Amino acid sequence: MLIKEARIYIQPGPPGRRQATNRGLGTIEPVPPGESGLFTHALGFRAERPEEVVEYLGEQQPTYTATLRLLTDGPLDAYTSFGSGFSQEELEWQARQFKARIAHMLVGVDAFDREFIWQRLWYAQRFFYTGRQPLDMVDNMLWDLASRHARLPIYKLLGACREQVPAYRNIGGYTIEELVADGLRAKAEGFKGCKDHSYRGVKGNSELARELRAALGEDFLLLHDPVESYTVDEAIRIGRVLEQCNYVWMEEPLQDYDLLGLKKLSDSLDLPILALEWIGAIGGQPFNAAPYLALQAIDILRQRGIGITGQVKLAHLAESFGVQVHGGNPQVILAIANDPLYEAVYQLQPLPPDAKLDCLGRVVVDEGYLSIAWSPERPPEPDWDQLEGQALAII
Repeated sequence: MLIKEARIYIQPGPPGRRQATNRGLGTIEPVPPGESGLFTHALGFRAERPEEVVEYLGEQQPTYTATLRLLTDGPLDAYTSFGSGFSQEELEWQARQFKARIAHMLVGVDAFDREFIWQRLWYAQRFFYTGRQPLDMVDNMLWDLASRHARLPIYKLLGACREQVPAYRNIGGYTIEELVADGLRAKAEGFKGCKDHSYRGVKGNSELARELRAALGEDFLLLHDPVESYTVDEAIRIGRVLEQCNYVWMEEPLQDYDLLGLKKLSDSLDLPILALEWIGAIGGQPFNAAPYLALQAIDILRQRGIGITGQVKLAHLAESFGVQVHGGNPQVILAIANDPLYEAVYQLQPLPPDAKLDCLGRVVVDEGYLSIAWSPERPPEPDWDQLEGQALAII
């Protein structure tokens, strides 16, 4: 199924307003008690003061959306949302840039040759300075096409390993009491565990860990994600507290760049250390994970492989070292053996009674587990003639 052309449709979107605010963001402050010299997100340890809130809200104005379509010589095309914004002209220029820099590497290639395309666009990151986004987008498009062609969800195409995985959710709150209360809600909702993002320093987070364990019982999974807010010595100290509280792991305790610090930390604790969320997001995974695995600097690898193809590469790389990964696409999670838990960012997602299922599948988070509900039905294709007739511009 050869790709014949890349075509981008610019369409009108719903009216919207530009806005800028620090609400929900807060500010960056020293990690309590302020002795380490590290800075962190203030919302992780205190409430936002109303006088600090700054908001700007523009007038309602038109918005625009863009759809990328890779036309093939077969019965199906690949397509995805390409972008949106307040400027039709800007979207058109983004479309032209894609046509000029990326499309010529896709046209004439079999849409099922995903590995060839992945490798080609991987190197384009370096030579064309594309960043990870084009590769991520195109690879996911092509897996979506393969799913619709085969009438199977992606995790089945990859060779499914399991049908469900335990799920946990993040908890929030400005005080330890609020975090504990949210943990109790997560347990009542049926989740198997919860994860905090608390930046209170060793003393405050030790208190939180003990309070959570006491409130939630020994069988509930607890995870701690301080997001780079410890020094190595502090991470060792809090890690020993978390071991006493039977935590599952500590995530991103140091900056990802501190390879030797992570190794010292991992060597010092029995508690598993999970890292490489940030450095992986830059676009180097799966390959920049290799030295961390070879040096045994981490125990669990944050899943940041580019596209479905990259995530599978990263999971298999980690598996060869006997290491788990975490945080992948749900389709990949069910297709591999070494991603132990699903982080339910959007909380519960039960299957509606009237849900219309198709081969792409629908993520379900219910009764404490992630699964993908699907049927062999193929979803209807977009009405391309109608779309072309309504488009403001076609690039």
